[in-house]
Amino acid sequence: MEQKRRSPLLLMALTILIDFTGFGLIIPLLPFWAEHLGANPLGVGAIVTSYALAQFIFTPVLGSLSDRYGRRPVIVISLLIETLSLALTALSGSLIVLLFARFIGGLGASNIGSAQAVVSDVTSAKDRAKGMGLIGASIGIGFVIGPALGGILSPIGATIPFWVAAAIALVNALLVLCFLPETQTRNSQQSASPERRTGSMNRFNVLWTGWQRAWNAPIVMRLVIVNLLFIIAFTSMETIFPLFSQQKFGWNSTQNAYVFTYVGFIVVLMQGGLVGRLVKRWNEQKVMLAGLLLLAIGLVTLAFSHQIALVLISVGLLSIGDGAISPTISTLLSFASPVETQGEMLGLAQGVAGLGRVIGPMIAGSIDTLSSPGIPLLLGGLIVLLAAIVAMPILTRIHRPEEKLEAAAVEATASR
Repeated sequence: MEQKRRSPLLLMALTILIDFTGFGLIIPLLPFWAEHLGANPLGVGAIVTSYALAQFIFTPVLGSLSDRYGRRPVIVISLLIETLSLALTALSGSLIVLLFARFIGGLGASNIGSAQAVVSDVTSAKDRAKGMGLIGASIGIGFVIGPALGGILSPIGATIPFWVAAAIALVNALLVLCFLPETQTRNSQQSASPERRTGSMNRFNVLWTGWQRAWNAPIVMRLVIVNLLFIIAFTSMETIFPLFSQQKFGWNSTQNAYVFTYVGFIVVLMQGGLVGRLVKRWNEQKVMLAGLLLLAIGLVTLAFSHQIALVLISVGLLSIGDGAISPTISTLLSFASPVETQGEMLGLAQGVAGLGRVIGPMIAGSIDTLSSPGIPLLLGGLIVLLAAIVAMPILTRIHRPEEKLEAAAVEATASR
């Protein structure tokens, strides 16, 4: 039985690793391809924004569809959409076509909520944070492998990396189709309300009903807000750090690449194993709160760092915080959501995270234009502290499924 539980989890981690390797492969090259087609900086920003906007819109939709029709078909179709997007990117002869290609690419990449729902389906409550951490580690490793592979392929031809990424997405879809078992059980699908099984799906108002369900569940809504604030702060740091390091120490892209590799290594180390151990020692709530505090401290100290050693310490602290927050928020969301809407709620959180990846760089860039690179880092630390304040009132109200069953049993015994 244990082997059956592990197999979908490991295959899902491999799927995410392949997916984000393909995504990371084109990230460093896309702005240059856009400029080749005549884009100015504003046009490049619009292309990035269109991708994030599609994720914001469609991640909760795909998550809800996976609750209704199953995880595997949604993931397979989304990977095929990614394949089409990457092929269109390579074939783009104008900015309009490229913009459309990246928008549908964002639609295809909106499967992360469904992938997290697979983890929720096949892990016990005590191992869920470890499973979510494995997904996070797969994302991190993909972002390490992808850009390096893109750098190797780009001298061969400008469109070669896009075609290779399309091939990777297609192989990934076939891998899921052939080997990933359906993890959404018939019982959980049948437990959905009649409105969810018929009306809301047929009327294509999944997105709006998802928001309504989250709004009516204060714990879920607060966790979604915490996730948004965390993403805004972290992406602000990613955007502004190269300018900060250039101003403070005269670093170029090479030194910054080393620092981001250092960040990626720590995040992968955290999510690949340490988070699971920390959760077993304490719990998801304490680990998430500690992660928020470490991220805030790291951002604030980084803003005032004038020595390289302090920069490395600060970046290390914020990387540990990031590695602790991502899997524990997803785990707590799965605990707080009904079984029949877990894909929808996890998808909603990831969609909002996509919005944060648009807002964060815009805030950081705007503030840097008016002041200095240290100010966005300081503001990011304050945003994370706000996230911790938003989270604290609900942490004691989130319980693992087995705790809910024990409480129900005690209540039933007392009522006899």
